[in-house]
Formats: sequence, C-alpha cells, structure tokens
Amino acid sequence: MRKRKIAVFTGNRAEFGLLYPVIRKMSLDKALDVRLIISGSHLQDDFGKTIEEINDSRVSSVKNTILRINNKSGIPERISEIIQRGKEALARIDPDILVLAGDRYETFAMGIAAFYMNIPIAHIFGGDISQGGHLDDSIRHSLTKISHMHFVSNEDSYKRVINLGEEKWRVFNVGSTAMDNILSGKFSSADEIARMLCLDLNKPVIIFTQHPVTTESELAYYQAKKSLQALKELGFQTVVTYPCNDTGCEGIIKAINEYASMPNFRVRKSLGWKSYFGLLKVASAVVGNSSSGIIETPVFKVPCVNIGTRQAGRFRSSNVIDAPYERTAIKRAIKKAVCDKKFRRLVRKCHNPYGNGNASSKIVSVLKSMPLNKALLQKKITF
Repeated sequence: MRKRKIAVFTGNRAEFGLLYPVIRKMSLDKALDVRLIISGSHLQDDFGKTIEEINDSRVSSVKNTILRINNKSGIPERISEIIQRGKEALARIDPDILVLAGDRYETFAMGIAAFYMNIPIAHIFGGDISQGGHLDDSIRHSLTKISHMHFVSNEDSYKRVINLGEEKWRVFNVGSTAMDNILSGKFSSADEIARMLCLDLNKPVIIFTQHPVTTESELAYYQAKKSLQALKELGFQTVVTYPCNDTGCEGIIKAINEYASMPNFRVRKSLGWKSYFGLLKVASAVVGNSSSGIIETPVFKVPCVNIGTRQAGRFRSSNVIDAPYERTAIKRAIKKAVCDKKFRRLVRKCHNPYGNGNASSKIVSVLKSMPLNKALLQKKITF
C-alpha cells in the first residue's frame, strides 16, 4: 500500500519546536513518508544556525530539503525567492499534503507555492490573534484562507477560523503542540541548565526574549534598551536570547550586544526547545514579548511580564502582567512577578487554555485519514 507523503516546512527555531512532536510522531508511523523542508533563520549564523538542532533531534532520519535564501535582501524579495525555490522543492517531493505552522512570512511564501500547485495545506495555529502592531495576524489569517485543514490551539481560535468562513469539517481544535513537548518531560534537567548557563538556581532566574514590532521597527533598539536597562538595574540572573529575524531585529541585537557584558546576563542566540523548556521549569519569570510567554508559561506556572504591544489581544491566562516600554514600569512589573507572594500564589493556580498534550496525535490522525479528493481542494466560504 502506498505511503501517504507529508511535507513539513520550517523556517525558524520557535516554529520547529512547535512542529517537532508532529514530525516525530509521523516519522514513527509506517503509513507515512515524511519530508522536511528547511529554510529561513535555521541557516543563519546570526540567529544560532538552528539547523544543527534539527540535525541533532530524533527526526534526523527524515529526508530533508534545504532552501538557501539571500538573507541580505528585503522581506518582499525573500518571499519571492521562497515561492520560486519552494515551488521547485515541492515539485521534486510531490507531497500529498504540506504542513505549515504559524504566521511567518517564509511560511506564507511556501503556502502560496503549494496553493497554486493544488497541494492540500494543513495549517497549525490558525485563528490566533495578537493585534500588536506587526504583520503576523494578517499573514496568519491569509494562511487560513489558502489552507485546507486547520489545527487550532484553543476554543477562541476555533471560533475565529469558523467566523473567517471556513467549513466546520476542516477545523480541528487540538490544543497547542507546545503542550506535547512540555508534558512529555523530555527536556533538559535543572542540573543541566545550571551547568550550561552558569546559574545559581537558589536565586531568581529571568528569561528575556524581545522581538521587534514590524510597524515600529525603527524603535526596536530603544524599546529593547528600556527592557535591558530595567533588567540590569534589578540584578536578577537573566538569560537573554536573540529575537526572530523580523524587520528591526538588528536594533534589538545591537542593544543586546551593548549589555552582553553585564555580570547578571547570559546571552544566547538560541537555546533549542529542550533547553528552553528546561529553563522555563526553573525560571522565576519570563520577560519580553514572545508568544511563548503567553502560551507556554501557564503550564509551568511561571509569571510572564509582557512588554509592549506585540502580543496585545492574544488569548492568555492570569499569570500575565502587561507593561509599556518604560523602564520604571518594566521594573515594577518584574518585581511583582518575582517577589509578590500573593501574585505568585495566584500564578500557581492559573489555568492552561492550550490543551492537554496530545495535539500531535490528533493532528497525525487527521493527516492520515483525511480523504484527498476534489472536495478538500475546492474550498467554499460559509458566512
């Protein structure tokens, strides 16, 4: 019996971590032939060259295709190049289904290529919103409209995808695949984290990741400096990770480099999901504007200080404290997250709205059983 061939595209570190449990489960299924298409910041030294994490993962036996893109050109040029190179890769692989996750421009470009090649697209994390002055919502909802199967992470996103006019039989509320990684417990131990990052786990530990806001990219440097200055003055052990490669990232990296020598800072371009979750397990708080601070911290019962507008509107739990780009306000929020006993007791009881850790099993079940016919490809709008 012919195996069903599934291609999976990944363009950055966070996305691969979220796709990993799905890729892993598919790679162990004898009914599926899994192919990985790798591009984006995975191939860039400036962002940790995270393709090495993929090569070291337990899916290293999966056949892969590398799309090397000119990273010195602007985003519109990169999108154009990925569409062209992606079309060629998809023609060689000839998959039955292409799996995409999230809202990155690289992902959008690959989706365009597949859509016009009549390849069914399975999209993970549709329906989320952040409304934070960047382009992610527009890209995410555009991917929803060209995708044929939708795997959403929560009830709120499920309703939003339906309201975007998608037929109900195409939409599956499976929870977040991040929960699969977390609840598996297969990440770095506290001792490994302490040794790797030279941390004293008897003292507070902060994780800091701040990404640029696309519509405010010219302010990214100054916004990052406000956060870094607040963290410097507080003096807590702080693990600083690089931003994603959105427009404005150079400003944030410049600010990080200016503070890298601070004795309480540990700067890393990328941690990899196993080390990152191991660090989350021992952290006192997550600070910045990463979606991880909203989605993944409730499982670990860790406070999140969410700075600025990037995650405005995202579905969240009661462990999140919002702060503007202002040094004093950021310090106040971090102090509450780390030192306020009443708030920390509240965080220990916070609800996780993103599933129970079996999202990848549900996704793979649908990918195996969904009929690949004209009805799947011929989308209808239901309003």
